[in-house]
Amino acid sequence: MIIREAKQEDIDSIIVLLQASLGESLLKKSAEIWNFKHVINPFGESTVLLAEENSELLGVRAFMNWRWQCGNQVWNAYRAVDTATHPNHQGKGIFKKLTLQALEEIQQKRDCFVFNTPNDQSRPGYLKMGWQEVGKIKVALVPTFFYVMHFLFFKKKDKSSITTLELETLRDMHNQNLVAKNVLFTPKSVQYLKWRYEENPLQDYIVYATPEFYVAMYVKKHRFFNELRIVETIVVEEARNHTLLKSIIIKQAFQNKCWLITLADKNLFSLKIYGSFGPTLTFRPLTNSNVFIQKALQIRNWGYTLGDLELF
Repeated sequence: MIIREAKQEDIDSIIVLLQASLGESLLKKSAEIWNFKHVINPFGESTVLLAEENSELLGVRAFMNWRWQCGNQVWNAYRAVDTATHPNHQGKGIFKKLTLQALEEIQQKRDCFVFNTPNDQSRPGYLKMGWQEVGKIKVALVPTFFYVMHFLFFKKKDKSSITTLELETLRDMHNQNLVAKNVLFTPKSVQYLKWRYEENPLQDYIVYATPEFYVAMYVKKHRFFNELRIVETIVVEEARNHTLLKSIIIKQAFQNKCWLITLADKNLFSLKIYGSFGPTLTFRPLTNSNVFIQKALQIRNWGYTLGDLELF
């Protein structure tokens, strides 16, 4: 068996392998989506390794390029995402071999780290390869009936209108606010927001933007109810309790028959339940900075949105 870097001409074979190993039940798989995630990502192309034997593709392991910032230091990072082993070759340690070699190659390039939110079945395997648990992601749960009166009586029009310059100004204020808080955050750019939410082929996001806020959300359908998931809120600090922003979210929830609103921002809604309801964030340092590692291993030091961490 040989392990090598993936090339552009391997994409069709990778998609066939992903479909054979994982099916289409969770996330769509196509060359378009692969290129969206791993080629045109504004943070850069992914690190993708393949396992081959006798010209047969046995496994794939992808680490998506990302960025996190703490204070004024920007960290290169990688999201451990798409991975698959052919059904006829599972149990041979291919996943582990691909992962460890990818980590070695990434570490040779730069000081960085890897993060992801593995499920309960895959997490033990990651921990054996040096990942560490940071903690469960904290989420605000907002039952929509708390705000039914707000929905019935708020009549102001929720027009979305912002220029590129205004969005850049809003983004700069948001990033600088998080720099001052000295937490780990994904620095936002106009290019990133367009890629992540506005042109994402995997999910239809509802986006509203004004000079005072940018919000991205989508309706997640559960068996017995709908949830409105707020994946991004960029808000100028003085507009934190902006009535229009909350009214837009509440209106979308009622229009889409959502019983629950979920978001990472614990300050936007006063009536909520807030706690460690999300998946477990894990972290694999590829740096010798013990000060940074100790900071990153405490969930309170991460200034995340749900869009920064959720699988897509």
